Amino acid sequence: MTNDKQLIHKSYFERFMEDRTEQPVQVLGELHFEEQAKEVIDLSYIRYAQGEIYFHNKDYETAIFKWENISNELEPWARKNIADSYYALGHLSAAEDIYTGIKSDSKTLKMEVALELFSLYLLREKIELAYKVIKKALDLDPDYPNVTDLARSFYEDQQDWKMAAELAVNEGLRTEEPEWFELLDEYVQAGYTKSFDPEFFYQPLISLYRKNQKLFQRVTASLWDSYRNGEFYLSWLKTVNTIFLNVEVQPFESWSKMSDIHQNTYLSIINGTYLVKELEDIVPVLLSNWQKLANQSKALFAATAVLAWNEIFPASMDAESLKTAETLIFDSEHDSVRFDYSLDLFKSLVAWAENNHLEVGYQSKWLVSELADLNTSHVLVSGTPEGEKAALINRILGENLVTETRSPVFVRSEGDIAEMNQITDTGTEKRSDQSELINSPDVWTEVKWPAELLEFNRLTLLHTAEISRNSDIAQTAEFLPLSDGMLFVLDRNTPFNEQELEILRQLQEYALNTPFHFILNTAEWRAAEDLQGTIHQFFPQSQVFAFSSGNMKGLGEFLSTVFSARGAKHEEKRTAKLLHYIRRTLTDLLNKRVQTENHLVETVKWNEDILVRLNGFMNHLRDVEQEKAAAITASYREATAEMKRDLKLELPKILRGCSAHIKEDSDFSQLHITLNRKMNEEIGTYVHDNLIPKLQTALREWLARTNEELNESQGYLNEMSTSFNGLYGEEKMKLVCDFKVLEDWRRDLNRMTSRADVEEQNILLRFKPTEFLLKSAGKLFAALPQNKSMLYTQYKKYVESKNYEEITAEISKKFFLEFDLFEKALKSDIVIFYQDPILYVDETIRESETSISSSKAALEKMKSNPEIYYDPLRLFEVRLLQSEFMVKANEESAYIIG
Repeated sequence: MTNDKQLIHKSYFERFMEDRTEQPVQVLGELHFEEQAKEVIDLSYIRYAQGEIYFHNKDYETAIFKWENISNELEPWARKNIADSYYALGHLSAAEDIYTGIKSDSKTLKMEVALELFSLYLLREKIELAYKVIKKALDLDPDYPNVTDLARSFYEDQQDWKMAAELAVNEGLRTEEPEWFELLDEYVQAGYTKSFDPEFFYQPLISLYRKNQKLFQRVTASLWDSYRNGEFYLSWLKTVNTIFLNVEVQPFESWSKMSDIHQNTYLSIINGTYLVKELEDIVPVLLSNWQKLANQSKALFAATAVLAWNEIFPASMDAESLKTAETLIFDSEHDSVRFDYSLDLFKSLVAWAENNHLEVGYQSKWLVSELADLNTSHVLVSGTPEGEKAALINRILGENLVTETRSPVFVRSEGDIAEMNQITDTGTEKRSDQSELINSPDVWTEVKWPAELLEFNRLTLLHTAEISRNSDIAQTAEFLPLSDGMLFVLDRNTPFNEQELEILRQLQEYALNTPFHFILNTAEWRAAEDLQGTIHQFFPQSQVFAFSSGNMKGLGEFLSTVFSARGAKHEEKRTAKLLHYIRRTLTDLLNKRVQTENHLVETVKWNEDILVRLNGFMNHLRDVEQEKAAAITASYREATAEMKRDLKLELPKILRGCSAHIKEDSDFSQLHITLNRKMNEEIGTYVHDNLIPKLQTALREWLARTNEELNESQGYLNEMSTSFNGLYGEEKMKLVCDFKVLEDWRRDLNRMTSRADVEEQNILLRFKPTEFLLKSAGKLFAALPQNKSMLYTQYKKYVESKNYEEITAEISKKFFLEFDLFEKALKSDIVIFYQDPILYVDETIRESETSISSSKAALEKMKSNPEIYYDPLRLFEVRLLQSEFMVKANEESAYIIG
């Protein structure tokens, strides 16, 4: 039987060399000669072996000749060897044709042909064919030497990470060798598998879990990280949930990494990013798996998460998980509750609110930062007016800095810092002295003053408004559950009287386990001891301290003892207080949703109403603009028209009156010139002495009337601005017209009237028959005395009877040219006068329309998708409830141990 290895390496000739020491060429030549001597000749085997010898000696053409004459079962191998020879000669096309034409049932030959073709396709850059042939080889025999290594290198060189990852997965499943899963992990960490459907990894991970749990956790963690926050993240969580349902946790096995990943995933997906409907099939399984994986010290977190989710979404958890959770909480030891978990919850809530255009005020953030200082005790100082609690705080400070006020006052010591600040919902503002302080319950005051008692004992005192009657407890009740304790300053004359007891009972309803202790402003310690028994009947854990100004050290020791800020229990109590405040914040945000919707409805209604008013106002304003333009222009036209009429009436009279300058002894040869000059002088005198002064007066009167009219418009706009500002509740609208227009008019009219003049006119020097005859006769008969009388009479008659309409019209047109141009510009000037108010009103209209549109869109979104708002808050409530369960579990655990 032929050895495939000999055929692969072209060493088939070695079978003819047994017990022979001669050269293979000689041995095969002798065998060839002997075979020819036989009756039945079969030279195929010898020729095949000879071809191998020629091939090894690079005589490829002779080798091809030998192999072309093979007609037995070695023929397919011979064809393959011929292709190898052409390949070696560089005749790649011929080699490819032969390789692809080989038909055989031998798997080995098929694999060898496939690998040679793969190499050839790469050399010829036929990448698609290379893909096909390497896939064919993998499908045929993936165990064939080097085939998977070649495929891996090829896919990596092509940066085809999809094929590379599929190869790693398929080979990992087939061989169960860890190397392939380690390679897959490299691909995952490099980010090459993010586009894969997570279901693709289900079977490989199940297989890996059964074979190598440590590597299973590593690959799973890498996949988890690669899918996080991507488009397939939720799909991955469903897949991995199913995988971990099949995971069995044995004693002493470490699954801490997977437990941490489950915890971090749970916290991240309920931070407001996803809706409940997206999580309802994921979280219950995730929590069950997490609870299974969590070690004893971290079991409380997982167990309380299970109970909290089931509390908010009833019947979502299976009975077995709930039972396990209850067992873990009440029958197991676990770590104390960490404050930073709750702090992270508050920060997540604030971040979500800000991303959804909701406001968590600065005061809330500031107060939480105070709670986050676990090394400082916050003591609320309360009492009735008779208790003089402000005086007590001032004695501690050594200065009269605190007075009875409606504003809550936080008093602390930070070295040598001496300052006052006020905290509003927008930020912190410094105050230089007490006179600048705003006395309001909505504004908090922070006093920093060097005080040894506060510094040494790390205390912050919170001074709230005095409680003179039961209805005054609101401010104290607000801060009481957030304080580490309350120091109640008793009435020194009738301590612990009925009024004080009633106030304390009411405050106890808000206390949230906040301890009460008492100060009696007296040096008589026996009085305090006597009072202690009475107080213990109502407040068994409370202490009473008799304080006098000389006993500051004793007060410090008392406060340090009863309000200690040390130990895990202090952190747990502070956590409970922070959770209380988070629940208050959560409730506020839920209420803000209703308030926001109502506000949007009111905004739409208000803007629609204001829009009607604005549009009406705009229409009226444009009417006013047009009316004023028409009225002012008409008034101006009337003023100039009167002057034109005056000129038209007076100018002919003046010119006819010039006949008086014609004398019988006049030089008639030059009279037309002399008389023309006299007429121009008379016209000039009339214009400057009569027309222009009258025109100036008329225009001044027009400007005065126009100024009154425009001021009336401004007054109207002022009234409308006041009216609209009353509606807006702010000085939003200030409609000011451009009175510079009037100044421009005044300047232009002064300029025109000051330079107005009539240039010399050719009145009698025109070429007209009558004028021509008179001038010619004058020159002709001027020397004849007897003819002067006739010329005198004719000239005088001509001047007095001449029609001066043409010259008058010409003079009027030239004189009033600039004034007429001024009139034409009046309308555009009045448009400029009203331009700013009209533009502002138009912009305000667009603002209102935009506000209506955006508010309606927001309302529609809120009504059509209420889950976008409510779902995140429900999920935050899950997390809050979980933390509250943790605090409760630790309290009960401490009680049982105690």
